[in-house]
Amino acid sequence: AQDRNGNPFQVTVEQLKEQGVEFRICEITLTGRNLKKDQFIEEASFVPSGVGEVTRLQQREGFAYLKP
Repeated sequence: AQDRNGNPFQVTVEQLKEQGVEFRICEITLTGRNLKKDQFIEEASFVPSGVGEVTRLQQREGFAYLKP
């Protein structure tokens, strides 16, 4: 996959991974939008619930959710 300028997303993904970014995908959203796991980057992991994952990260690991 590429962005509008023809740059592959893989380069950006690798740069973000080097900075410690993790990619997690909500399985509820997958089902609701009829998407398949194989449509996503290898680096992504899947969580049963995105909301549940955000809550877990906030409560157990001290993360904060900021909505722009």
